[in-house]
Amino acid sequence: MTAATAASALPPLREDLSLSRGPLSDGAPTWSVYDPARHRFIRLGWLDFEILSRWRLRTADAILRSLGEETTLKASSEDVARFAKFAYSAGLLQPSAAADSQRMAAEQVARRRSPGSWLIHNYLFLRLRLVDPDRFLTAVLPVVGRMFSRGGLAVVGVLSLIALYLISRDWETYTHSLVAQTTIPGLIEMGIAVSFAKVFHELGHGFAAKRFGCRVPSMGIAFLVMWPVLWTDTTDAWRLSDRRQRLVIDIAGMATEILIAALASIAWAILPDGPARSAMFVLSSSTWLLTLVVNLSPLMRFDGYYIMSDLLDFPNLQERGFAYTRWFLRELLFRPGAEAPEKLSPHFARLVVGYSIACWIYRFFLFTGIAVLVYHFTFKLLGIFLMFVEIWYFVTKPILNELMTWAKISRTTRLNRHTVVTLSVFALLILALAVPWRGKVEAPALLRAERQANLLSSEPGRLKAMIAEGTRVAEGQVMFQLESMEIDHAILAARAQLIAAQADQTAGIYNPGRRGEQQSAGARVAEATAALVRAQSRLQSLQIVAPFAGVVRDIPTGLQVGADIRRLEKLGVLITGGASVVEAFVAEADLDRVAVGARASFIPVDGPTQEVKVAEMAHVSTQTLEVQELASTLGGPVPVRRKEGGALIPEEAIYRVLLVGEKPLPGTPSRVVGHVVIDAPARSALGIVYHRAVAVLMREASP
Repeated sequence: MTAATAASALPPLREDLSLSRGPLSDGAPTWSVYDPARHRFIRLGWLDFEILSRWRLRTADAILRSLGEETTLKASSEDVARFAKFAYSAGLLQPSAAADSQRMAAEQVARRRSPGSWLIHNYLFLRLRLVDPDRFLTAVLPVVGRMFSRGGLAVVGVLSLIALYLISRDWETYTHSLVAQTTIPGLIEMGIAVSFAKVFHELGHGFAAKRFGCRVPSMGIAFLVMWPVLWTDTTDAWRLSDRRQRLVIDIAGMATEILIAALASIAWAILPDGPARSAMFVLSSSTWLLTLVVNLSPLMRFDGYYIMSDLLDFPNLQERGFAYTRWFLRELLFRPGAEAPEKLSPHFARLVVGYSIACWIYRFFLFTGIAVLVYHFTFKLLGIFLMFVEIWYFVTKPILNELMTWAKISRTTRLNRHTVVTLSVFALLILALAVPWRGKVEAPALLRAERQANLLSSEPGRLKAMIAEGTRVAEGQVMFQLESMEIDHAILAARAQLIAAQADQTAGIYNPGRRGEQQSAGARVAEATAALVRAQSRLQSLQIVAPFAGVVRDIPTGLQVGADIRRLEKLGVLITGGASVVEAFVAEADLDRVAVGARASFIPVDGPTQEVKVAEMAHVSTQTLEVQELASTLGGPVPVRRKEGGALIPEEAIYRVLLVGEKPLPGTPSRVVGHVVIDAPARSALGIVYHRAVAVLMREASP
């Protein structure tokens, strides 16, 4: 739409719009225009309201004359043209020409998305309307209305303080119970409790809105990252001119949940142990946790966001904040001289910019985390596709769009100091990322004796005898002796079966009537003999003997005679007094940069650096980490998870690399933790990220 002139006729307003008084903004009155076709409110300032109220005059000239005669406002034709352009873009005007109808039709088509595009944008957040609760809320409001008064909020506050005091008196029990809830059944129970609390949370919003005369047309369910959450339409609260009333509606959901949490916490504190107390704990902990961690956060569109927006009296906080911050950054970096989206005081502008940047950082990690979550919730092929779609649409694409805008500004803006500094910083950043500079590979490592053996129990049993830490043993010497009642019983049973089978076999020789059983008795003799041999072999394995001469190290602290030993439990390490080697574990993305013969340095946690070189490289990733000192479960640098039975499974693909000294390394009496720095071809930071991404993709895509 072209700018309105003083003499040109203005198109008429839509007849279905309604106007209501809004709250004061910085002491100035505001008004709200309700658009029923889009179910949205548009906030107008004093000048815009006065222009709108005179729109029936149909020309800018007539509007300006009326403003001059009836108000103290000093308006110009540019103000009328600005508002006309705004009303046109907001869809407040009736179509007055074929071009306007075509524009509206084009906008309608643009809003329609293909099934694929709709699915991509909505598979993480799908909203379904279920009921119209307005009549129910109106009927029940007289019963619960007092809760949304000052007295009701005071009662909630007092009960919350009592609940927190009772929890603090038994804080250790409460937190330990919370940790115990992280099992699958516990998480299911918490999900049920959260669903129960959320129903009352949404009813709280609805009752508060009804108390102030607003209509609540719908309640329903939304699927947020495939997790169902309830929602309530309180858009009608925009009609309220009193900001405190809107704040009550914003807070009502959390206040209801806090009331439930407080009552459940008090019940948990006074009830005896049993199912009822456990149920109260689940309801209490889940409600406190989600209310404080999720609902209070202003960085996403939960209650905390609307509370902050109304406290600041800054509607559409995120959209307006993002627009202002994009303008601010462009001005800071390039000084294009563009007009600000709106005028803000310096203090308020800093607040808005800081909030917007915090939102962007939060959203970056949130959407990246959601992408990983979506991957793990689906089968591999679909998970990888959805993860990349999520990262592209919600992380990468917005960043690239803004960078393209910056590039366009830099080309069209006259060269100035800010542009030169910005382009120089970007050039240096690109050089730092693209130029190969990293010529080293670092990996966690362990310095150990060249010849060593882990001492493991072959059979479960009770420790009968053991040697002390640091004992020097000869080849074949018994170091640990176990006993097992199960093996002893197996030996006695096998001997008894053997004696009985041999007696039957002998009886068949001397008793002609039993000669038919002699063949089966012979088979039982062979079977009992084999069982006895197996049991005696197991008995021998209860003795752990030295495969070579050396010194016993790393006996677990607290291991003593009489302890129950599991099968394959580590009892220590046998170390020779010869040369030492370094055992390192290289990440999959760095493996192609490591070559046999490459020079390296072993840097221990505490001690002198040793010069080494690569001697061997594994071609298959490590399935089970035997070097427990490097495991994350024991404070080491290698992320692992412990499987049932005690095996340590690396979380990422790592490859074992053996390094030896340039000169034979002296023997070490113990195992020394550190890391190696291996000489390798230089690679840029972008190249490292690329190779890591490809390695992860190939590993995860494999069957």
